[in-house]
Amino acid sequence: MMQAPDRVRVIPFGTSAGRPTLNRAASALAIATDGAWILCDCGENAQITALKAGLSLSRLDAVLITHLHGDHFNGLPGLLGTLGLEGRERPIVVVGPPGIASVLEMLAKAGAIGTGGMPVKVVELHEAGNLAWPLGAGSFFQVAFHPLVHRVPTFGYRISLPERPGSLDAEAAVAAGVPRGPAMAELKAGRAIELPSGERIDPGRFVGPRRRGPIVAYVLDCVPCDGAVALGSLADMLVHESTYEHARADLAHERGHTTGVEAARIARDARAGRLLLTHFSPSVDAEAVAEEARGIHPGASAASDLSPIEVGPVEVERLPAGPPTPAG
Repeated sequence: MMQAPDRVRVIPFGTSAGRPTLNRAASALAIATDGAWILCDCGENAQITALKAGLSLSRLDAVLITHLHGDHFNGLPGLLGTLGLEGRERPIVVVGPPGIASVLEMLAKAGAIGTGGMPVKVVELHEAGNLAWPLGAGSFFQVAFHPLVHRVPTFGYRISLPERPGSLDAEAAVAAGVPRGPAMAELKAGRAIELPSGERIDPGRFVGPRRRGPIVAYVLDCVPCDGAVALGSLADMLVHESTYEHARADLAHERGHTTGVEAARIARDARAGRLLLTHFSPSVDAEAVAEEARGIHPGASAASDLSPIEVGPVEVERLPAGPPTPAG
């Protein structure tokens, strides 16, 4: 069985709010491993930015749409059409709020999307939960989702990689009589073994603390809400909208958005490791918004288009709590 990767790259494709500018494209962000990637939102120009980032469209597992405002969605029909033109046959998963299936069906009937032989699996969200199936052959991504508070139905996402076993001190194990080969592999996998002598070897003697996979939360667009905190809970990185500076908090709330200061409060309450601010109004200075946020969360920074950030594995004694999900 292929071993799960232990790190991801977070690559902002578009960090502007409402409309693209010369320096910031419309909302989109990639979360990538060496073998696959997920696209969070798909503003116009997302597929071109993917090519600039060196990401193969054939390795795209899923597109996660937060809501159906154009700056988060308008690039999706073109992306699906490109995948169809390339002759992709592996299914693509599209996840989004209520209404996304009917919009795509209407565009397909009008001839605006030609997906060829590629199955498009559309998942409409209605409440908090987790995707209950693999996103694609060989994919290790795990995805949870939670409603957010915006002007239209909106969902945020929590993307993670599976937990990995801790490092094995192979030399110490050999010295204790563990033979190399299958027995060593069992020990590394966290399972006790029995030596030919009858001695039972517990993995805790030779295997370090397990490492959970990195967790990235993606929260766009919303006013401050419990869903944002749930998604960001103990995340290694919280990607959060910060449309305006805090002096215009009233305007932000009127339009269904958050300030950088409020995003920092959410990251602080969620105990998120890093805070990546994005979705900047063209009228703000993104670095000034980030500076405001750092007064509350020192790990805050302003996202820039095509500036990747690596998020690696974390050693833990127990898994952190994820967002609440419905029973069953």
